Amino acid sequence: MANTAMVTQTNMVVDQQQRQKQNQVRVIALASRTILAAIVIQLLLPRLLPHGPAVNIPPHHRPVTTPVDPNNASLRFSGGKLTKIYERFENDGNDPLLVAPETILFDDKGVMYIMNENAKLISLTEFQPKEGGDDDESILTAKAMEVADLGMGRPLGGKFDKDGKCLYYADVLLGLARICNLSLNKPNNNVELLASRIKLEDGSWSPINYADDVDIGPKTGHVYFSDASDISTDKDVTGKWDAMYGSKLEGIRGKRTGRLLRYRPDTGEVDLLAMNASFANGVAVDKDETYVLYTSTFDVTVMKYHLSGEMEGRSERLLDGFTGFLDGVDCSFQRGLCYVAIPSTLSPVARTMFAAPSWVRSLSMMMPRNWTPDAEPYGAVAEIYPGDENMPARILRTMQDPDGRDVSFVTGVTEHGGKLYLGSLHSNSVGVVSID
Repeated sequence: MANTAMVTQTNMVVDQQQRQKQNQVRVIALASRTILAAIVIQLLLPRLLPHGPAVNIPPHHRPVTTPVDPNNASLRFSGGKLTKIYERFENDGNDPLLVAPETILFDDKGVMYIMNENAKLISLTEFQPKEGGDDDESILTAKAMEVADLGMGRPLGGKFDKDGKCLYYADVLLGLARICNLSLNKPNNNVELLASRIKLEDGSWSPINYADDVDIGPKTGHVYFSDASDISTDKDVTGKWDAMYGSKLEGIRGKRTGRLLRYRPDTGEVDLLAMNASFANGVAVDKDETYVLYTSTFDVTVMKYHLSGEMEGRSERLLDGFTGFLDGVDCSFQRGLCYVAIPSTLSPVARTMFAAPSWVRSLSMMMPRNWTPDAEPYGAVAEIYPGDENMPARILRTMQDPDGRDVSFVTGVTEHGGKLYLGSLHSNSVGVVSID
């Protein structure tokens, strides 16, 4: 009996030792797999998330919009104030020139221009009713002519200086650029790259990765422009520069890297005015150059940077409560009002995404670009009063096409001669709205 008990005890010890060894092997195997997985993730992460992972978006920085009134169709043809301009093709086989114009431009002589997705500066002249349009004055055609080749990039916003001599424009690939001495009779390709980076206070250089919109101070001639994001634009599967995808990534990531910059033509210096915008987009200066308005797209907010006064050098949240995300902005010196482009509403999918944890949004950033949801059909422009010492800023009216039937995805707005000229990255026409 004693021998049997001793053998049993010995077997139990052996079994215990074997289990301990097995557990040790399992722990070592698990640790090895964990380390291997960490190494693989570390190696693949720059490829899977080349712009870094998503960060937490606090509730007060998540987009909030007001409901769309389906009965407000003031931006449709039926409202009687909308006209659309299309390119007139006088010769068969010509490639279209009026393609995806972000912003509509006017020189000092009133000549209209657009910058298309192929980086061509195009003049639009000789407007006439569309043939076969049954004398419908709401549809016009224009002669489109290439005036300049702006290079390899993708220009978005721009503005002529007060003398009409030079066009300053924002290119998402190049930065801030300029072209001068334009002529409708002779193409000009002499583009100057003015700013592709900015020197920070610590002496380091920061690249301008997404130059977006431009306005020029009427008093100083300083050029104010936005650097929307630190995410660079790349090409889609068709080989076209895809500015929209970078903006979607910036919104999903939630990192707030947008900046407002100033270029001084007399010195060539670039100043950092404001930062921490959630995709800094449209830019507009008031007639006295006392402030600059800029839109923070994914905050659905118009920001105000003070150039003078008690708040000089500081930004404030000026206005929110819009029906959708914000894009371009322009101010009318004559009317004292400003106009904000609203390309799309906040869809239920987008609302859910902005409220999702950062790891969920990081995973969504790894999806193929053609899986990212498109904007729902909608188009609008908000007329705003920017406020003064006696009256606060407020939204006066929203002109909209609630389902994008006639006007959709408005990315740029330019006030000229009592009318609003609407551009869109998704359209091959120019919308014109009478506001008088």
